[in-house]
Amino acid sequence: MQYVKLHHDRLQAPDQGVKACLVLGAKLRPDNSLSPILQLRVRLVSILANAYPDWVFYISGCRDDSTVIYRTLVEEYHIPEERFVLDSCGYNTFRSLWDMDLFFKQTRFYILTSSFHIARSVRIARWLGYDAWGIDISDYEKVKANPYFWREQLAALRSLWLVFCIRTPLGRISTSFFHKRLLRRVRRNEQQFDAQNEQILQRAMKNVDKSMPLTEYFFRQLMEGSIATSLTQPQEEEHLIVSLSHVDCTTVMEDVLALALCYRDGRTTLADLKDYYRRMHYLDGVVSFATRNHYFTWIMQSAIKEGFVERISPDEPVFPFTGVQDMQPSYMTRNKHLFRPQMDDENNYKAIALRQQQRVRFTYIPRELLDMPQDSELGVIHNGDIMAVVCDQHTWARGVEVKHLLIAKWIDGRLHFYHASADGLGLSNMDAYTYMKDKFTMIGVAVYRMRSEK
Repeated sequence: MQYVKLHHDRLQAPDQGVKACLVLGAKLRPDNSLSPILQLRVRLVSILANAYPDWVFYISGCRDDSTVIYRTLVEEYHIPEERFVLDSCGYNTFRSLWDMDLFFKQTRFYILTSSFHIARSVRIARWLGYDAWGIDISDYEKVKANPYFWREQLAALRSLWLVFCIRTPLGRISTSFFHKRLLRRVRRNEQQFDAQNEQILQRAMKNVDKSMPLTEYFFRQLMEGSIATSLTQPQEEEHLIVSLSHVDCTTVMEDVLALALCYRDGRTTLADLKDYYRRMHYLDGVVSFATRNHYFTWIMQSAIKEGFVERISPDEPVFPFTGVQDMQPSYMTRNKHLFRPQMDDENNYKAIALRQQQRVRFTYIPRELLDMPQDSELGVIHNGDIMAVVCDQHTWARGVEVKHLLIAKWIDGRLHFYHASADGLGLSNMDAYTYMKDKFTMIGVAVYRMRSEK
């Protein structure tokens, strides 16, 4: 295996033709701060970036860790952001390495990771046919032992099988077979989803509590029969599937609005529910990948056009809406590799790129003002309003304008919220200001309200 030692902040005998470095991520602390392992990797990236100004660093990992690494390097170490490429779907070592060729067309690069992990990383890179060099950082590490020896060996065997699956005809046949089985299962799931949707719909429409906003009431109904999850549906062609029983922070808002609109308009069949959902989820209600509203602001633009909701945030700054978000969402085209095979279609790509050129502008309430009581100007937010948590410019998304979605709930004069999180659906145990104050990617909220009349 090829290694090059990092000593006195320089590589010993580096290959001058290699100017790419893959930085592997790791778990963050519970408070989303860098763990000691990641702190060391970030410091070493800063050393290498200063020593080799023509290098590009590929930061791989899940969304959270790659974002925090990137943010720290840009804002604390003042390294220009154009020197970094984020791979937010590199959720394990094999996938991080495979993506280097698949998405970024890099087959000659350095690998920066911990000493206990580097042997497996270089081995997998060799199995994939890459000319990869491991960086030996042992001079900078305090712990010299390898507490993960057997874990590394077992993980290497798993990676060998994955390499076999993508490198051999038999492996490709088996992968295709399992993919087709997964598609068939999704179609069976659609029938199950419809049966569950019908049950949830009928239960939710009985004895509607008119003492609370419809959005709050129907969110509470979903709390009784739904789970928070990331539901991925592989499809050969675009097909609308609605599942009231499996939601995330975005789909739960569409579900809540669709249910509330069904009740508001007296249209309470499953077909009606899907009709409202389709008109929010797709531009002009046309079902296709190119017309899907991939960003939350696009969803809200369709909902406003259909007369479902109104934006409370004014166009120009007025207290407490003193923040302005003026940007063009670009996550889809920046991360084309995450949306294959649909984004490989030139027509899909051009259609989404054209829509992204339409600048998104809205005002928002900065998070510092969320600490105000209900009897202040913050009272412009009502119970049941949808609050879109606005991203800063250095989030994992790097082109997405909204980070999370909440439903407002005032409790004892403090602004709380319902939301779908990793812990499930429910009312948060803390107020909005406390929830957001230490999350650097959450800088404020834009506010939308369901229209009470057609």
